Amino acid sequence: MKMKRSNKLDVINSTVESYLKRRRYQDPEVLKKTDKDNCCSSEEMILNVTAECSASRDNSFVFSAINNDVLAAEQAYQKLKQCILGLNKTRIKHELQNILYPIFCHLYLEILNTGNRQAAVQFMKTNQTDFWSDKERDFLEELSSVFSTQDIELRPFVNAFRTKKYKVELSDTAHNLLQKFLIKEGHIIIMQVINKHITVKKNLSGIQPKMDETEEVCEKKSQITINGHVDQSCNTDVDNYTRELQEAIRLMQNSAHQSLRIFGISNAVDHASCGILSPNMSKLFAGFDTAEIRLWGIGDTVLTRPTLVKPSITLACDPEPTLMEIDEHEDETGAIIMRGHSDVIHDMRYIQEPEVLLTVSSDKDMRAWRLSDYTCAATYRGHNYPVWCMDTSAFDMYIATGSHDRTAKLWTLDRTFPLRIYAGHEMDVNCIRFHANSKYLATASSDSSIKLWQIDNGNLLRSFSSTKSMVFSLAFSPDGHYLASAGDSKSIMIWDLNKNTMLTELKGHENSIMKLDWSSDGEFIASSSVDGNVLIWPTQEYIKLGISDSTNNAPMSNPQNFVTRCKSILSLRYFKNNSLVCIGTT
Repeated sequence: MKMKRSNKLDVINSTVESYLKRRRYQDPEVLKKTDKDNCCSSEEMILNVTAECSASRDNSFVFSAINNDVLAAEQAYQKLKQCILGLNKTRIKHELQNILYPIFCHLYLEILNTGNRQAAVQFMKTNQTDFWSDKERDFLEELSSVFSTQDIELRPFVNAFRTKKYKVELSDTAHNLLQKFLIKEGHIIIMQVINKHITVKKNLSGIQPKMDETEEVCEKKSQITINGHVDQSCNTDVDNYTRELQEAIRLMQNSAHQSLRIFGISNAVDHASCGILSPNMSKLFAGFDTAEIRLWGIGDTVLTRPTLVKPSITLACDPEPTLMEIDEHEDETGAIIMRGHSDVIHDMRYIQEPEVLLTVSSDKDMRAWRLSDYTCAATYRGHNYPVWCMDTSAFDMYIATGSHDRTAKLWTLDRTFPLRIYAGHEMDVNCIRFHANSKYLATASSDSSIKLWQIDNGNLLRSFSSTKSMVFSLAFSPDGHYLASAGDSKSIMIWDLNKNTMLTELKGHENSIMKLDWSSDGEFIASSSVDGNVLIWPTQEYIKLGISDSTNNAPMSNPQNFVTRCKSILSLRYFKNNSLVCIGTT
């Protein structure tokens, strides 16, 4: 029977094939396939169905759901953020906040993928202040320089972030809350990002995942890692050895003695009053009592001198050019000089994009200097008396200044008038600092008080006062939980912002403390006094002791002491690799 059936099929196929050839159809080979080619076993059918179910989900789209509505993407993100911030349980809130970061980054890249660069940049500027840890800020700084899909390919770290899945650990409670939100109010855009780019793992032990698991993300770009997790095919002895070696390096970095790098300004007959370094330590800026600003190149940096444009027509009233006029932008040390202020310069800040230097002076003004041609780009007026101090927020979005008029003011580069005024001190505002999340502002005054303000509405949130001495310097901890202050009391006070109390006091200086800075890993505080001494304190030891015992009677590690032999210290700052840099006059 099989032979007869096979012969019958061959006859039919041969007849149809000859008919198609007469009709000039070109591909009759399809008819030569037998029904056997279309058959599959039960095991193959089960495998195909399983693969199809695993590769797709109900109610999901193959194309990007963000293509047609960029505004919906931001609204969906804001709804998720408000839901998380509205939770009462702090532990659950912190867990779910970990998922906001990868969603935000991928939404930015999705908006760029639609070709709407302006909307993507605005989305980044509006929401980037939600993330203020050093690792997140470093990656967002690199991400903000991506403006097209081609830029992603040129940046291996961003490309790895885009192609590999971000891993987030959630407890059972946090996982259930996230599922309820997505079922009830979750937009397809958020669901698509989570399904495609994020792996959510349940933390069955019930222990909250550590916040510092992202420690190696930005520091070791040679290893393409995503939020601290390295994709590994198997757990080999080499992998174990690598992890043990990395842990040993981390422990050595935390326990090793810190080094101090000093930049000295010699023969400063004009009395240098302030100084800073650019973030890459290629340029040094100094302000002087003569109202001049001088700029030096560090190392192999070559400074391009401004070109003086001579008028095409010489008038009879024009004075004869002198050597001083021709060389007015450069001194004998090779420094470039910028002039515009009319009194002593007290503080300055460097903004990387656009490359601008900000300065404040006793002439009551703040000025922005364009470093491409060393000219004054803008003058900001609003204070009634000399301006003593200034600071810039994360990503340089805002500028804050403190003055002899007892107020602090908030500015942006694109407006020459203050956006907000913070009034409440009874004497001069000596120091001003932004919180790491750019939502709060701390001010220190000669009235011995420290105040914490909310930037958006100007409300006073905290007020600290425990001594009768003036406060000259402030520093926030990188995690934003603590605030360090110092001044005429010759000691450093660490305040718990959550409890509104002083946690501990660090004593060791013999003179007034003028400069403070907290290392990026939160392990050390550096302080300098008017006698030129720099002390480095193991902060975590003192904080743990302050939490467990307010009497502080237990023996503690002595701070490292550096005798700089500087007449005055103009700047003391930690840079990204935790290297401490001091600028002083010798």
